[in-house]
Amino acid sequence: MKKWSIESKVLGGFGVALAILALVGGLVYQSSLHYVEASRRVTQTYEALATLEEIFSLMNQAETGQRGYIITGDESYLPRRDAAIARIGELLSQLKRQTADEPAQQQRIPELARQIAARLTLLNRALIVRQTQGFEAARQRLMVGSGKTEMDALRSLVTAMQGHERALLKQRMDAEREYANKTLVMFSLALLFAMVFLSLLFLRIRREIGERKHAEEALAVQAAQLRESEARVRAIVETAAEGIIVIGERGIIDRFNPAAERMFGYTEAEVVGKNISMLMPSPHREEHDGYLARYLQTGEKRIVGIGREVMGMRKGGTTFPMDLAVSEVRLADHRMFTGIVRDVTERKQVEERQARLVLELESANEELRNFAYVVSHDLKAPLRAISSLADWVVTDYADRLDDEGKEHMRLLLARVRRMDGLIDGILQYSRVGRVKEAGVAVDLDQLVHEVIDLLSPPPNIEIIFDSPLPTVVAVRTRLQQLFQNLLSNAIKYMDKPEGKIRIGCVAAGNKWKLSVSDNGPGIEERYFEKIFQLFQTLAPRDRVESTGVGLALVKKIVEMYGGEIWVESKVGEGSTFFFTLPRSA
Repeated sequence: MKKWSIESKVLGGFGVALAILALVGGLVYQSSLHYVEASRRVTQTYEALATLEEIFSLMNQAETGQRGYIITGDESYLPRRDAAIARIGELLSQLKRQTADEPAQQQRIPELARQIAARLTLLNRALIVRQTQGFEAARQRLMVGSGKTEMDALRSLVTAMQGHERALLKQRMDAEREYANKTLVMFSLALLFAMVFLSLLFLRIRREIGERKHAEEALAVQAAQLRESEARVRAIVETAAEGIIVIGERGIIDRFNPAAERMFGYTEAEVVGKNISMLMPSPHREEHDGYLARYLQTGEKRIVGIGREVMGMRKGGTTFPMDLAVSEVRLADHRMFTGIVRDVTERKQVEERQARLVLELESANEELRNFAYVVSHDLKAPLRAISSLADWVVTDYADRLDDEGKEHMRLLLARVRRMDGLIDGILQYSRVGRVKEAGVAVDLDQLVHEVIDLLSPPPNIEIIFDSPLPTVVAVRTRLQQLFQNLLSNAIKYMDKPEGKIRIGCVAAGNKWKLSVSDNGPGIEERYFEKIFQLFQTLAPRDRVESTGVGLALVKKIVEMYGGEIWVESKVGEGSTFFFTLPRSA
């Protein structure tokens, strides 16, 4: 018996599946046509109901418009009446089309048209009487007419037709639902059959394909491995950014990739078949063969599998530093060595520049320390002398100075104190980040209370803690400077009779987010960055004594610990300074 091929089985299976699906599809299509027709009939019934409702509504509108005209004599009612009457004629034609498949309704439509015409005739007569004889005659005409009887008859007829349409609607919706269920069942059966049949067919095909694939893979494994190995080596050698050199056990060059050609200045044809020592300067050139032979005999490693920095020699005889990494590959009856080389001339130059920069930085730091010494001793000495002399003049010549002279002396002493504070601020600013100090665990709650006691805020200012403050690892004096500057600014610039300063802290990931807020004068948004710059103040120094160093110092301390600081403020409502500190050292 002839055995079917896998292609024949697939085609046969799909042929059977398609035949069955075509049969089921025909049944589904026929059921779908019935469903579509039933849906059309349901829609048509809905439209007929809407048309009947609109006809009756338009009759009411026509009558209402005419009554408005008869009562008021305002002819603006008539266009709406005429539009309603014109629309009624269109709707009667539309209703006739919508009920074309219903003989009972078709028989009622002429009667409906007749009653509408009779009612409209009565309305027209009343309208003519109003136009020719006046309101009272028209009113008498309406009172003695049979308008109510005709309207009731019209309403009864419309109601009967609507009832008939609603009964049809229920029948047609039931039929629509029945056809929909039949279509869904047939479609589900077809889908289930297709899934089962195709699944069985797929499993059968998959098993036979698997058997064939296994046999083919068993035959192709060796060839694929060889091709893959060759492609990998070729890709590495040809496209690598580093130089790749392959040599044999005797040091003879076998491969020399393009990167090595650019690095050493030789083409592959110039070096293949020659000893690798041609790429080395003396004395490494003379020692290489001995090193390789010793490694093959004893396994002693100096470069193979380790890597190191060596010197290479280009075609013109110039030398350059390079990183060399050598790996060993064992083949059937011999070994090959692959060397990967990288020119590190630029890296060495960068290291030399870095070393020079370190020396320059150390020299700059030494100059900065000397400058701090000069500021601390040489500049403060004259200030102390000026301060002492000014105090002596104020004390000994108080009775000889008039008010203007006393004011000048007061300003002199204030300028001396400002200069002294400015020098202290500069020294503190220069020390942050330059002088290395050991961090300790600092209880911020205790530290801030100490700062508040030191500042002694006036009675009209209340300091409130919104939350407990954490313990952080930092230099205590730096954190004291930080809070002292923020709190002293809030106190110094307070312009409210009842000042409130709030201190809060929340966890924000691996950092603490702290805040110091006040209800003071606030800061314009355009100054948010400027206030953290050195020597920047917003208030005139003659009104509020300030060096302009405090917030710059605060910013430098926060950034020294890897945090950030910013301000949010509204003029007249106050300011809030936020800053972050690490939760761990």
